[in-house]
Amino acid sequence: MDAVAVVRIALGVISDRLLTVLGLCLCFSLCCWTMWDPKYERVIVVALFSVYSYILLIKMESKDERYRNKTKEE
Repeated sequence: MDAVAVVRIALGVISDRLLTVLGLCLCFSLCCWTMWDPKYERVIVVALFSVYSYILLIKMESKDERYRNKTKEE
């Protein structure tokens, strides 16, 4: 593997982990916002955002896993 491929894989892993941490921090901040003044609208917003963000992260990680398996075979 050349240096460009190693850097590309490293940036992909870092960006995936960064997005996961960012999603977790945003969900936490929305939960704190909801607990500050609990209303049904806020609870619904937190629930929808949490589910939507984690579904996107799971899809992205599975796509990344398929890419890693494909590069290992080559």
